[in-house]
Amino acid sequence: MEHLKIWKYLSIPWIVASLLFFITFLILAFFQEVSDIFLTSSLIFRLLINTISLTILVGFFTFIIAAPFALLTSLYKFPGHRFFSWSLSLPLVFPAYIYAFIFVGGLEYSGPIATWLREFNIIMPSIRNILGASLIMSLSLYPYIFLLMKAQIRHTGIPIFKAAKTLGKSDITVIKTILLPSLKPSIIAGMILAMLETLADFGGVSTLRIETFTVAIYNAWFGYQDYYSGARLAGILFIFVMLLVLLSKNLTDSRKIGSISNDIFEKISLRRSTGFLCSFLCLFLLLISFVFPLIQLIIWSDLSITFFSSKNITLFLNSGFLGLISALIICFIALALSLAYIGSSKMKGFISASSMGYAMPGSVIAVGLLIVINEIFGISITSLGMLGLIIALSIRFITPAFQYLVSASKNISESNIKAITTLPNNPLKAFRSLYFPALKPALFVAFLVVFIEVVKEQPATLILRPVGFETLSSKIYNFTSEGQWELAANPSLLLVLLSFILVYFLNKKLDGDK
Repeated sequence: MEHLKIWKYLSIPWIVASLLFFITFLILAFFQEVSDIFLTSSLIFRLLINTISLTILVGFFTFIIAAPFALLTSLYKFPGHRFFSWSLSLPLVFPAYIYAFIFVGGLEYSGPIATWLREFNIIMPSIRNILGASLIMSLSLYPYIFLLMKAQIRHTGIPIFKAAKTLGKSDITVIKTILLPSLKPSIIAGMILAMLETLADFGGVSTLRIETFTVAIYNAWFGYQDYYSGARLAGILFIFVMLLVLLSKNLTDSRKIGSISNDIFEKISLRRSTGFLCSFLCLFLLLISFVFPLIQLIIWSDLSITFFSSKNITLFLNSGFLGLISALIICFIALALSLAYIGSSKMKGFISASSMGYAMPGSVIAVGLLIVINEIFGISITSLGMLGLIIALSIRFITPAFQYLVSASKNISESNIKAITTLPNNPLKAFRSLYFPALKPALFVAFLVVFIEVVKEQPATLILRPVGFETLSSKIYNFTSEGQWELAANPSLLLVLLSFILVYFLNKKLDGDK
């Protein structure tokens, strides 16, 4: 398509640079000699066991938590069902690393909850193990499955449920044998997102003292100054992530299960006792996943003096500035890639490959950029200042923005595209009259999603931030690494506040588009 050719040219620099980075990184990671003092076979085996165990358990627990509540709030009417339908997604505002230090600080031996329980002769076991870490991280990550399941139930699950009910089957039978299998794509997609977030996490597993690849990469880089050992670990983690992504594609049935429905579905009213039980269960989940962490942060925070100090305001503004600039740049690149994807069938494979960065943890991208830029140009990417960090964030978060825009482009009718091609070749006019109006809602959602992800990102920010540039996420790590939970509370509460504002606008936008 001639009117989209300009976007193909605009996307070529990104495609070439990102593919060059991926290929060079893998070559350097696996073909450079590394020290066998730090990088031993026993270390790699231990990292594999810990990382795989934690990832699988998080995927399992997020499903166990999310699935019942997604079905409950989507299909049934009970006291507070509308409130719980959106409020159970609020744990998204808490990054896993904030969750980790809140629960460690609250449940450790000297913590308030453990101290209170000992009055009743109840001894809390340590949560600094694989099982405890997986449960804590699952409470933070279950909204990924919860939101995706609710969306698919609304679009395709309700017709299936209604049709099966006409056959006289009970609700439990319909859900178990028909509805849940039809929700397999959203369940697997949500589990994979939660598992990828687990693989990418650094601050949370560090606080919980779980030795995973991200912790070892950071130790290799900053503790031992062993750059290529860090790169080898990052390369192994990258391959593991790619295998996980490929597995998810094989497990997900790409065929359509049902047709999209806009019918109004009257939720099933539950009996009074059952309804109150459902309300209690939803309230209990909300209390432990959102209310308790929020209250604990408020208790630890000094809202009267230091909360609004100049240092905290600077951290807030730095995070907001980084999120704003990165989101604008990423959305522009994603827009160029998505329009090039529409206009050139020959480039689709290269475009897709160049936008797979979300599958790479921030620590992998950061270490990869450090060695690749040094190998090719002979300089450190940290010498580029803020630009180096924005490049890493762009590689990491280009994926969700690109996917949102490509999905939205499928709603553009073929007749409109053909009509544009019959007019005189004017790329700007075609963009303004057809593509921008069609992609504008998705562009706004992509901007908010990327903004949220950037301000929460910790490993890449820790490694690549300019000297003297502190964000909320980096400051939280500085405090939590020393066990200073109270000092970490102020920046954590500010980060939660910033994320809450963004999630609110995101939910408002999504609700407005129903």
